[in-house]
Amino acid sequence: MNEATLVILILLSIIITFCLYKMLDKRGLYFLIILFSIISFVLSFKVAYVLKMNINAGIIPLCALLSVLFLFISKYGILEKKNILLLTLYSNIIIALLLTVTNYFDPAITETISINMEETFQYNYKFLIAYPLVITLSEYVVIKLYNLVSQIQSNFIVSCVLTYIISSLIYTVLFYVIGYYNTIDIKYSLFIGISTYILGFIITIINTIVYNTMTKKKVI
Repeated sequence: MNEATLVILILLSIIITFCLYKMLDKRGLYFLIILFSIISFVLSFKVAYVLKMNINAGIIPLCALLSVLFLFISKYGILEKKNILLLTLYSNIIIALLLTVTNYFDPAITETISINMEETFQYNYKFLIAYPLVITLSEYVVIKLYNLVSQIQSNFIVSCVLTYIISSLIYTVLFYVIGYYNTIDIKYSLFIGISTYILGFIITIINTIVYNTMTKKKVI
């Protein structure tokens, strides 16, 4: 992944969010939560070099997911948090099972692609276990924390950024320690986590500014 690809993925996530939200409103937000969660899961297996840093490629859809959560809570509150958490958990468990099953498929295109897919998921099998659990826990923290922060001050962008700083720190520690444990050096895994966390902070600011404008929510 290079910088151009990074920008394209961010723009695509914003465009998709804009279109589905405008067309389907709350149902669109539900769909986006599931969509970005699944895409983030799949991309979490890939480490990319961008902006002179090694990052986890799943950070782009993950930030989009968090921003959609912020938007959902700001408009509809946290009464439906159980539905959001269960939908995310179930969808990611299903994806984890599907990815596991693909290891045993006979080659459909070329032997090389089949081997690469099998090695990817076997080598990073802990991601298949860690991601559904960590992302569900992270969403719970995000929902509770954003609701608390937004009650203290009403600025949408500030609330989103403060929530990201705390909640994503928890996600980073849990996911990168569990996911890379006994796979790569702990220092290197933390370096990837910190680099991804910093980039995610920048993406979150961009997303929340755009989403705030998109929904025409006044910033006080």
